[in-house]
Amino acid sequence: MITNCDLFGNASAYGGGINVYKCTSVLSGLNISDNYAYIMGGGMYINGYMGYVNVTFDPSNRCSIYNNTAGAGQDIVAHSINNDLAIPLQKFTVANPTSYYAAPYRAWGNEFQLNISSVEVHHQEINSDLYVSPNGDDNNDGLSPTSALKIIKTAIYRIASDSLNTKTVHILPGTYSRTANQQIFPISLKSWVHVQGAGIDETHIVGEMDPAFASVQYNPLKVFASFYQNNVSLSELSITSQNSNNSCGIWGFDESELNLKNLRLHGLSPNEVAVLDIAYNRDCLWDGVTVEDISTPLLGFIYSPGYFSGIIRNCIFRNAVSTYFSSEVWAPPLIWMIAGTILMIENTTFSNITMTDDESQAIAIGGISNPDYVPQYTMQNCIFSNINCHERAMLLLGYNNPIIKVVNCTFAGQTGNGHALMVNGDATITNCLFYNDRPYEIAVNPMDNSGIVSTLTLDYNLIKGGFNGIQQAPGNTIVYGDNNLNLNPLFAGGDDIHNPLYYSLSAASPCINTGTPDTAGLELLPYDLAHNFRIWDGRIDMGCYEFGSIPYVDNDDPFTPELSGFINATNYPNPFNPSTTIAFSLPHSGRTTLDIYNLKGQKVRSLLNAKLPSGGNKAVWDGNNDNNQPVSSGIYFYRVCCADQTFASKMILAK
Repeated sequence: MITNCDLFGNASAYGGGINVYKCTSVLSGLNISDNYAYIMGGGMYINGYMGYVNVTFDPSNRCSIYNNTAGAGQDIVAHSINNDLAIPLQKFTVANPTSYYAAPYRAWGNEFQLNISSVEVHHQEINSDLYVSPNGDDNNDGLSPTSALKIIKTAIYRIASDSLNTKTVHILPGTYSRTANQQIFPISLKSWVHVQGAGIDETHIVGEMDPAFASVQYNPLKVFASFYQNNVSLSELSITSQNSNNSCGIWGFDESELNLKNLRLHGLSPNEVAVLDIAYNRDCLWDGVTVEDISTPLLGFIYSPGYFSGIIRNCIFRNAVSTYFSSEVWAPPLIWMIAGTILMIENTTFSNITMTDDESQAIAIGGISNPDYVPQYTMQNCIFSNINCHERAMLLLGYNNPIIKVVNCTFAGQTGNGHALMVNGDATITNCLFYNDRPYEIAVNPMDNSGIVSTLTLDYNLIKGGFNGIQQAPGNTIVYGDNNLNLNPLFAGGDDIHNPLYYSLSAASPCINTGTPDTAGLELLPYDLAHNFRIWDGRIDMGCYEFGSIPYVDNDDPFTPELSGFINATNYPNPFNPSTTIAFSLPHSGRTTLDIYNLKGQKVRSLLNAKLPSGGNKAVWDGNNDNNQPVSSGIYFYRVCCADQTFASKMILAK
């Protein structure tokens, strides 16, 4: 029994004010405020996970719990208790408590509610957009860029969560870290609140572990955290870490619509967590997310141990090494997901991935055992290149006979002893290109003793080895169409085998115009992986790139390129820093100019002015102007002109 005590200004991993564990407690007349918990339960953590716990709040001599902060559950978290909990209070932080403030942690199927009632509230949430600046001040109102707040966590804490009128926390250009401007991590996201930077090259979040919690067991640095929140949005910024050997970019648990757009997560050091550590998330949309440049002893890009459903689109997962090695057990994949009802991955790059262990697979996507639904997994317009692992590069499978569609994907440049792709269920592979240094290209997962009999249907694909490039499993059916090819795809190639555009098609490729004539049911995006028109010259090509196509221009694209003639060009990487390769194809020889323009239409660099042969050509822009001075970050355009034909497209320099 704890009576008439004032608990304030404390900090811990769990339960900044009180941590209740394996006991019967009666709390009366307590004032719990201004405490901090790095992981969860800023004011109070009730732990029923490891043993019996029973907490009673005195309804007469009421407690007050308010203005606490945490990685999750700012004021209260109750973990796996056995009953609904009545919490009558004198004062709570807000009038209508949400899971942002008081979260029932329903692990392992426990169903319970936290029923909070209070006489007073500490503060009124602000029903307006808020602004944050590295030079701001938390004494400001945050209502405009000139009166911006300083701490991102403060802005999210103060802003209103309104499902009928979504608000935005605008993070202005600059670098945000603990040492530079006192940022507090994890930054807790809130339902129906968009957190939006000024762009991946303008807003930089640098996560740093508070030294006071660096020694807490199983305690990775989490830069952003989303715990039992709905309709959360994070966009237009970059995330990295420093002074931490165990860091997670975004951690999410049990929520719907965790939406990520135009993010760059790089230089993180996952260990026992992943850069994107996501569990039990539904109806998500990830668009334009790049995760790159990581080395990890355990896990990696994505770890989702339970029920992820949604769309992953226009994303990049590249340049990763798993250093894990064991002579006894297999290595965790760098992308390891338990998918839910529907998972679609489209126009996404998986490249330059190395697994050290002798029992390893780079990407594993599966489903829960014995679901009461038929899972549907779709993979389209994706590339899986330069994946080096001893076993298979990708598992795509599930229970209850999942419906699997793999369309217009390229699997190339891989090495290892296993397969490029293993599937099971009712799987259809169409318009794909498999050309790797592996014993087999495709395999059917046997699913022994599961009762699942798979049917694999293949047509309009180029498969190295043809039918013999497929490893069968007894009792399953393979339908091998007449339109499959067993030929050299004749890639465009180039100087850099690690550039996915190396695996685009040359003019002599047998994959050009040999995809299925009927694309109506494929439900592809209108653009290919290089963001050119997906169907060109009357018929679709095999693989993720369309040969000879011109750039697809979105309705909201600020620049419409001139499309006269048949010059084709693209650049990689994009965004880039410090240089990018512009590859272009000329229909005939002639004097050719290649110029770089800024967003105002001003020429900043004349890159080429020479007579060039027809076919493939390329040039490298180093990010300098004609005076050999570096240009600033931003959007630029390149323009290729040959005779009366012109091609132009945009690119982003992200420093």
